[in-house]
Amino acid sequence: MDKGYRLGEIISFMKRDISELINTKLHLLRLELIEKGSRGAAFFIYGFILLAIVSFALLFGFLALGFYLGDLVNSLAGGFAIVVGFYLIILLILLILSKPILSFVTNKFIKEMDPDLFKEEDNTRKEGEYGCK
Repeated sequence: MDKGYRLGEIISFMKRDISELINTKLHLLRLELIEKGSRGAAFFIYGFILLAIVSFALLFGFLALGFYLGDLVNSLAGGFAIVVGFYLIILLILLILSKPILSFVTNKFIKEMDPDLFKEEDNTRKEGEYGCK
C-alpha cells in the first residue's frame, strides 16, 4: 500500500519551507544592505581623503602663486589680491554651473551605490536623466 502524506503534514512542510524562504530572503536583504552601506561608506571615506589631499595641494600651490605674483607686481598684497580674484572667478563659474554639476554628482552617486540599478536602461537613457535637472 502506498504511504501518502496526510494533509496536515503537507501543510506543515509547506509552512516550514515558506518560513525558511522568508528568513533566507530577509538575510539576503540584510547582506545586500550591508554591502551597499559599506560601499557607500568606503566611497565617502575615499572621497574625503582625496579631497583633503587635493585641498592641501591647492592651498600651498595658491600660496606659492600669491608670493610669486607679489614679487612680479612688487606688492605682496597685490599678488594675493590677484589670487583672490581668481578664486572669485572660479566661485562665479561654479555658481553658474551648479545644476549640471549637481546632476553629474547625483548620477555618479547613484551609479556608485547601485551599479546594476539601471543596467538594462543605460543604452536608452542619456547622462543626466537620473539626477537633478
